Amino acid sequence: MTHYYKPGQPGERKLFSFTIHGYTFEFISYTSLFSGSSLDDGTRLLLENIMVPRSGVVLDIGCGYGVIGIVVAKLNPLLEVYMTDVNPLAVKVARLNASRNNVEDRVVVLQGDRYKPVEGMKFNAIYSNPPLSAGMRIVEDIVLGARRYLTEDGFAQFVLARGGEYLAEKAMESYSIVDAKSKKGYILLYLKP
Repeated sequence: MTHYYKPGQPGERKLFSFTIHGYTFEFISYTSLFSGSSLDDGTRLLLENIMVPRSGVVLDIGCGYGVIGIVVAKLNPLLEVYMTDVNPLAVKVARLNASRNNVEDRVVVLQGDRYKPVEGMKFNAIYSNPPLSAGMRIVEDIVLGARRYLTEDGFAQFVLARGGEYLAEKAMESYSIVDAKSKKGYILLYLKP
């Protein structure tokens, strides 16, 4: 099986901050990681529209350096947050960022491809800005595969720069609720089993 992560140099180390929902976050990243110098527009849009369960366990799949999962952990201290990424550097940096933003006690970062590190688990919410550079097959697996990992009353939220309409249509085959909204050139998908 080919992976979308290719080993290589980490690039330049970056430190940046942003404020959202009244909290200021500080992140370390590397230029070799997706949006390694600043918060990307798609992730910001997802965070501006994020829905957070009152309690339970949530997943940030393809977490990169940890932005979505860390923000969710800060927004609700009752949540246990799992984050996965195939890239060992991303996993290492996400762990550092969880500590840097004082949520390391509620965040578990695991290395592995897509849902493999959390096989057999169920989540109250799943979030992602899936890696479009990996190709539509992987993005489709992340979006449509979330269904198997959601609790009965759980939901998933994704942001997509392209392919959102196609995935919204495909999602109607396996999700009971599919809400796709176009905003700022992106598609926000909200899915319920």
